[in-house]
Amino acid sequence: MKTFENEPSSKKENKKIFKYEALSKKGNKESGIVLADSDHVAYKTICKKELIPIEITKVNRISSKISLEELLMFFMHIDFQLKCGLKINEAIDTFIDSQNNKILNAKLLEISDALKNGQSLNEAFKNSIFDNVVSGLLNSAEKTGNLSEIIANILAFLKLKNEWKEKAKAALAYPVFISLIAIIIMWVCIVFLGPQVISLLKNNNGGEIPILTNFAVNYLPKIGASFSIIVTVIFFCLICFSALKKYRRKLQNYLLSIPKIGSILKKITLWNFFKILQIALNSKLDFIKSLELGIESIEIEDIKSDLEKIKSKILSGHKIFETFSSSKYITQSISTALYVGESGNNLPDSMRHISDELYKEILRELEIFGRSLSIGLTLFAGGIFIFILSSLFLPLYNYIGVMHQ
Repeated sequence: MKTFENEPSSKKENKKIFKYEALSKKGNKESGIVLADSDHVAYKTICKKELIPIEITKVNRISSKISLEELLMFFMHIDFQLKCGLKINEAIDTFIDSQNNKILNAKLLEISDALKNGQSLNEAFKNSIFDNVVSGLLNSAEKTGNLSEIIANILAFLKLKNEWKEKAKAALAYPVFISLIAIIIMWVCIVFLGPQVISLLKNNNGGEIPILTNFAVNYLPKIGASFSIIVTVIFFCLICFSALKKYRRKLQNYLLSIPKIGSILKKITLWNFFKILQIALNSKLDFIKSLELGIESIEIEDIKSDLEKIKSKILSGHKIFETFSSSKYITQSISTALYVGESGNNLPDSMRHISDELYKEILRELEIFGRSLSIGLTLFAGGIFIFILSSLFLPLYNYIGVMHQ
């Protein structure tokens, strides 16, 4: 059972999060989270719930990460509750009561407490588990009074994002599975069957062992182990380099240069950018503020830098269409849509058209990439089976044939 309690306070920054375990009057163990100024206040708060505290622990570190699935569930719940007539802090409280992620609940409890103490949506959501894009959109909703509409738009955006991520996982699942099965079968055959084949051939074939069989049994496991170590080291180095801006940029540029993968990454980044731009413009934010939110969402440094230059040119008086057309990442079709939107004073529709077209291209390219990967890795698996047949089973078959003569 979960229990949550808010202690009234005019100063949110003095509040601390405590998780606890306690016993009820019936002797049942319960756990929960409270927001309090000190462990003493937390203790009294728990006692007011007619619970006997066993352990109270201050939560010092809370992960700033929230998964897309959790984000999607949260906004689905908030969207539904707002349509039912609840206030946003009430909607957040009902979400806290409906799920068991205590770390997520702790952060949401802080946000709910901030809203109850009169802070704005932007202040409450800023520097929390939600990124600056979400807090910026909620800030615009607060100013224009169309919170329910903005939440619905954010939800639609997250659903699309989740859809292409699921498509990407599906595209990779089958070929990766086939490859792993092939590698496991090869390893089992070489490690367990290989030595027995060599022993049999040595004892009954004059000590003569085929070169391929000798390589498979005596050298391939060592090569495989060395290769695994090298791959692990490279993977670890990539993680370390990606944490440093200088190397992260080089790594991103390398990925962008890879055919198929680079194209998909560019389109996903641009789709994310133009979709946020569309939502922000529909939220009645001015173009520059919308542009800043879109740029904030971009993780690929080169594209982000390019769009920062575009923003600077627009601020200095250049037309939107002209500045975007000068970017190496903007295609002719995107430029045309921007020209139509700017000349017709209907940029939100242009952004919607651009993001819709990019989304279709992403799904199409993911499907093609998945199909190509499936063919390539299926051939790889076939090669492994042919190698096993040639190195182990064929010599064994020949030996049995000789013995029968």
